[in-house]
Amino acid sequence: MTKVCIVVQNHPKVLMGGAQYQGHLLAEEFARRPGVEVTYLARDVAPDAATTYNVPYGVRSIGTWAGIRRRAALFDTSGLWSTLHALQPDVVYQQMRQSYTAVCAVYARQAGIPFFFQIASDLDLIRRWASERLSANLPFDVAESIAGIWGLRHASHVIAQTARQSRVLRERFGCESAAIVRNFQPLPAVLPQKAERPVEVFWVANIKEVKRPELFVQLAESFIGRGDLKFTMAGRPAKFGRRYGPMMERIARTPNLEYLGELPIEAVNQRMAQAAIHVNTSSCEGFPNTFIQAWAQGAVVATIAVDPDEEGMEKLGIGICAGSFEGLRTTIDQLARSAERRQAIAERAFAFAHANHSLAQGARLADMMLEAAAAAQRTRRLAAAQTGVSS
Repeated sequence: MTKVCIVVQNHPKVLMGGAQYQGHLLAEEFARRPGVEVTYLARDVAPDAATTYNVPYGVRSIGTWAGIRRRAALFDTSGLWSTLHALQPDVVYQQMRQSYTAVCAVYARQAGIPFFFQIASDLDLIRRWASERLSANLPFDVAESIAGIWGLRHASHVIAQTARQSRVLRERFGCESAAIVRNFQPLPAVLPQKAERPVEVFWVANIKEVKRPELFVQLAESFIGRGDLKFTMAGRPAKFGRRYGPMMERIARTPNLEYLGELPIEAVNQRMAQAAIHVNTSSCEGFPNTFIQAWAQGAVVATIAVDPDEEGMEKLGIGICAGSFEGLRTTIDQLARSAERRQAIAERAFAFAHANHSLAQGARLADMMLEAAAAAQRTRRLAAAQTGVSS
């Protein structure tokens, strides 16, 4: 029996995000394999979580959001350490650079097992120790960053999402990625049919600063009076409501914009299948899972700043990176006026998603992890045999 631990701060049934979804899909891939026992470790999960969440793998809690602990993952380090010792995995996988990364790296080194750290976002490759904005959380942010950078440097295998991330990892940290594994999802077999009018423009993300949701609200406001366009917006509301209160009031006053709240992954896919265009306003991402959802469901991806890989969406003909708000507005106007252009981009993007982002990527990563675990087991057995001979 090969034991696998997948460590992500949250489980997608508690808080859905790209890293959480990828961790869940990887756990499902391992659960389908005979002779593998996989456990997903997350901060705060329900009792008997595997049954509660209806997932085919084990789920263990390593912490809590209660009180001051919500400020930093480092409060979970003892829980993560003790859980790893109790489970004694043969390989550990972790996403998002934070204090968990250091704990996993130390445990793996002591146990003589491989540790796979996967870059979850381009933010994982920023070397500064704290955000530029001062806050009461600064000491925790600094500690998380220092521990996370150390853990990244000491992982036995660093997995990048894109060729650009692999290059930046080498330039900034002097580390080589073990592999580039693109994000993966279950994909539909055929493109859905779209309604010709109105042209739906869809934005979805957890509402937080880096996603810049206010720019999408501004975009919708700029098209008030255009009967051929409608705008929809979905995502988990911000924890600190006062900061985004004025924006939510603007949304309520904007006649061509509908806010749908937080949606489960299935509902996001359904919305992508209806939408003609998916807009991303983030300042920084890794490889957005929403791009794959849009490509698979025929929604043309249009962004202000995010272009996931070195080749570029426009060069590949699978999306548009406008470079500015005004550029995005022009892009939306042009796409809205040409169903033929939207269809051509959607078809290329659909083929690209199937070629590069299917569940085969998850199977490839699982194969790599199991092969590394088997190699480490052989090394430990050989070392034990040599120690027995020498004694």
